[in-house]
Amino acid sequence: MTSILDESTSVVDQRRDPAPSAAGLSWSARCRGALGRPAVVAVLIGVAATALRLIAAGRSYDIFIDEVTYTKVADNLAHGSGVVLYGQPFFVHPPAAFGLLAMVIVVFNLHGTTEHLLFDLRSLDAVLGGLTCAATFLLVRRAGGAKVALLAAALLALDPFVISYDSRVMLEAPAQLAAVASVLALARALERGAGSSARRRWLVASGLLAACVLCTKETFGLVIGLLVVLLWVTGWVVARREAAAVAGVAVGGYLLNVVLAGATGGFAGWWDANTEGLQRLIGTKKITGFTAPTTHVTLVSRVFANASQFGVTYAVLAAGTVSAVVLVWRHRRARSAGSGDERPGRVRVLLGLWALSGAAYLAYATLFGSIEEQMYYIVVLPALACLCLVAAPLVRQGRLLRRAAVVALLVGALVVDGTVWLHVHSRRDDEYRTFLAWESRHVRPDRVIAVTEDTAQFLLGRAVLGQWNTPAELRQHRVGYVLLATSLVAQGYGDASPSFERFVEHHGTLAFAADGPSDGSLRLYDVARYTGGRS
Repeated sequence: MTSILDESTSVVDQRRDPAPSAAGLSWSARCRGALGRPAVVAVLIGVAATALRLIAAGRSYDIFIDEVTYTKVADNLAHGSGVVLYGQPFFVHPPAAFGLLAMVIVVFNLHGTTEHLLFDLRSLDAVLGGLTCAATFLLVRRAGGAKVALLAAALLALDPFVISYDSRVMLEAPAQLAAVASVLALARALERGAGSSARRRWLVASGLLAACVLCTKETFGLVIGLLVVLLWVTGWVVARREAAAVAGVAVGGYLLNVVLAGATGGFAGWWDANTEGLQRLIGTKKITGFTAPTTHVTLVSRVFANASQFGVTYAVLAAGTVSAVVLVWRHRRARSAGSGDERPGRVRVLLGLWALSGAAYLAYATLFGSIEEQMYYIVVLPALACLCLVAAPLVRQGRLLRRAAVVALLVGALVVDGTVWLHVHSRRDDEYRTFLAWESRHVRPDRVIAVTEDTAQFLLGRAVLGQWNTPAELRQHRVGYVLLATSLVAQGYGDASPSFERFVEHHGTLAFAADGPSDGSLRLYDVARYTGGRS
């Protein structure tokens, strides 16, 4: 009887004192409630990741040659000249990212020299990189829960290799954002019933976003295309007809881009540029990359040279690829046991197949094709997601010693990347910016400068420039100055050889030098005494 009366009294008390309304909650309680909403957490991650990319980006990352090219193409497009570079149609990359950059130039009324415009446009890639981190949280949450997703997003937000490209006017950030959005749309489709209109809409959205990837940078599109092929072959994530539908929408969008590019710039130019790109992809033509005959560095040498800054990234790429194999193998076992059809399991295998698609492309391109270091950016996101998904059960269910080791490694990775961020963003890496400011004050406009790499020749607008790299050419053109980027000479990029560098050092007088934070510097030598030119 007492227990019944107590229960009745409890019910009466609940009726008299209802749960406090949202207005009556304390500020801390309301914050906890907001942080429990995935969309709010994603926004906070995006803002924090963007800030990490914006802070000191102008002085912490020197100008990269591709930035100059992309800025000029976008500026031409913004002013109505089309997708052109120095008066010629630009077909080396598809136009989607240039259209986005041009829109920013128009909307925010950006203007000035290529140098100033370049630094203004860096903010766009920083925002896109932040959005990628937010989308990563939303995607991984569907595969492993909020805590795992937060860890993956935090590691991606702090990754120094990713930040280095998100802080420049490069194609990696927009391409990766479109790629993760396409995969996220596939994951959202899994939340809808088979055959429903909502599921079809998400599948179409995934295909359209995959088309955006193809129309931004083909190598990223190749990886997404390989992922869709694997989805069709295995049928593990979506039905084969659904994978085919995604592929059809993506290919249709890319073909529309091809038609527009050919109609505006000529199909002959588009064909020449893309066949050359295909030759570089398969390795029959090698201009850049570790296997190019003119390159003096190897993958191993670059890994050791950059290990202090990108060591965690390299570990993530290796361990994440192994983790992707583990996720796919576990899913295969679960399907054999009749328990592999739950939605989180399908999202996990989706991420695993994405990582393996990227790893397969990188392995081929590194061994046989023509690849540059920024291409490893493609795999960091899916590899990181797979690594966190495999590590999570070890933390929750493993033995104490194993749990402690895994937690220590993950926390250590965050600490190391955070330390690298502080180091990079508290130093100066602005040799070209410093040189341009010095040159405008100390070199007269009629002076002849021999440039031995591509970046400076597209930024120097006053002097008479030429790509002369032999003593005879210096005398023939009565060159006054020679500009050398020592790290590019050492690695085999650009037009100067180590012997030419030694010749200039011996016969010229150092007029300007700006040292980089690593192993290179930008140097201007006065060679007028040797050539008979004017300095």
